[in-house]
Parts: sequence; structure tokens; C-alpha cells
Amino acid sequence: MKTLGLLTAAVAVTTVMVAGPANADITDAVGFVDTTDNGGEEGFSDYAIDVNHPGSCLVVQNHTGGRVRMRLDYPTSRGSWSFGHDDVKIVTREGNAVKSPSGRWHVRVNPPINPVWTYDAKRNTSWGCNGSWVLSMN
Repeated sequence: MKTLGLLTAAVAVTTVMVAGPANADITDAVGFVDTTDNGGEEGFSDYAIDVNHPGSCLVVQNHTGGRVRMRLDYPTSRGSWSFGHDDVKIVTREGNAVKSPSGRWHVRVNPPINPVWTYDAKRNTSWGCNGSWVLSMN
């Protein structure tokens, strides 16, 4: 019986690893801090994706090894979001995914990162998104 239980556990882990997160909806929302003052500009760097995907959302993957603070300049410009190391989260405000009317995104991040932008047309449709940009912070 122990052998069967271990075999079942191994199959379950293998299934998760093989299936992976591709085209999956991100259910974890990042913590939004609502502030009227975005603070100083010191330490923030600008990153943008200038490609039209109207109604898209933003997912952030933090692979920097530390905590990252992000602000949006477009489509919104108030408040900030914090991402811990290895967080993979959708950007939300008041329980709703933040969507870009044009599909373009402009973010400011502290500390500076090496960004990789990837569009996934099938990601987060259950959040009402027309796909999502995934910003990998390296």
C-alpha cells in the first residue's frame, strides 16, 4: 500500500511539472498600496511595451532575488505594487485586474531590473482580460 501511495504522489508531481503554468490564469493578486503620493523618483527606472493588445492585463514574475516595487505610468498612475522574490502575480486594483485600453504598458520599477515582456493571448481570460503581458523581472 505504501508503494502505491508513493507512486500516486510521484505521478501527481510529474503531472504538475509537465502541465506547468502555460496559458494558466494567475489567481494570486499582488498587493496594491493606494497612495496619492507616489514618493520620490530616486531609484526608479522606466520600462514600457509599446505594442497594441487592447484590454490586456499585466502579470509580473519577480526573479530578481529580492523585493521589487512597481508603479504604473500607463494605464494608471496612482499607487504601487510590491513583489517578493519568485512572486508570479496579476496586477489588480480593488479586486479587479488592471486592464490597458490600448494594450500598452509603462511601468517604473525600483530597484532597476532586466525586463522581458511576453504576450500570452490566452492568459487570464477568467479575469476579463484580453490576454496578458507577462513582465519577467530579472
